[in-house]
Amino acid sequence: MSTADTEMSHAEQRLCSRLGLAGEDALHLVQAMRRGESSRSAVVLAPLAPAGYEPPFPCAAERPAWLPPGVYLPEPGVRPGQHADYAAGYYYILDASSCWESAALELVPGPAHTLDLCAAPGGKSMLMGARYGFPRGTHTANEVNSARRGVLRQNLQQCGWQGVEVTGLRPDQWAASGQQFDLLLVDAPCSGQSLLAKGIKNPGCLGSGMVNGNAKRQRGIMLAAVACTAPQGHILYSTCTYDPEEDEKVAAYILKRHPGWEAVEIPALAEYRSTLYPFPAYRLLPRHGFGAGGFCCLLKNNNQG
Repeated sequence: MSTADTEMSHAEQRLCSRLGLAGEDALHLVQAMRRGESSRSAVVLAPLAPAGYEPPFPCAAERPAWLPPGVYLPEPGVRPGQHADYAAGYYYILDASSCWESAALELVPGPAHTLDLCAAPGGKSMLMGARYGFPRGTHTANEVNSARRGVLRQNLQQCGWQGVEVTGLRPDQWAASGQQFDLLLVDAPCSGQSLLAKGIKNPGCLGSGMVNGNAKRQRGIMLAAVACTAPQGHILYSTCTYDPEEDEKVAAYILKRHPGWEAVEIPALAEYRSTLYPFPAYRLLPRHGFGAGGFCCLLKNNNQG
């Protein structure tokens, strides 16, 4: 790129500064957001897939340590959505970054009662199902937006995920319900800065107004999630944005406000650990080569009730 192309805007500089990125690392992130070529597909197998099924296209032979079971990384250039097996519901397509975030589920053995609080379009619930299975009545996929809730229900049905209850309650309504869960997924609504690295326009996503507004909403969602977490239960908090205001700082807010909670080490993601805070939290960037990027932090309620 030319010198003019590599000059960062104020918003890009602010983001890189918050992330502690400088030099080539900062330049790589900015170029990735401008080029929009960092998306990488993954496929998660669904219950409709025949026993012993493997995708009918080339997939990466080497599986990263964090890749969940039942998930494959198609080779670059493969278009898994064009295969008849996709229409048949044998697998669901999502960005590899979402699979990376779900590596934390390995540390939560056999939760009996689970809630995906911000579930649409359904990928995180399917990743959970691929790991645990869903005995009827044990998992709830929640989406407040009615249109997105329709897409969520359609995707679950197309892939044959039975026994999943789809709901549309607000987080504060869940908090007031008195229900408690062993594991909650909070893939929070965010500024979506990684969409730029996928080549999707997202005006204003680097601006302070959008970032701070989303961070405020995320804190509210997480407070509701805490109220719904059973003793010794977990929350997997994740976003598809880069800014620490929506990532580490939200987790830090919960840890400060709620004694007895801790952030849990995720050994499979050790090389991605954030250095911005002393507790374990993890960030994937486009330079890692596994999609547009994301953030995750696994929180545990150590209170006894």
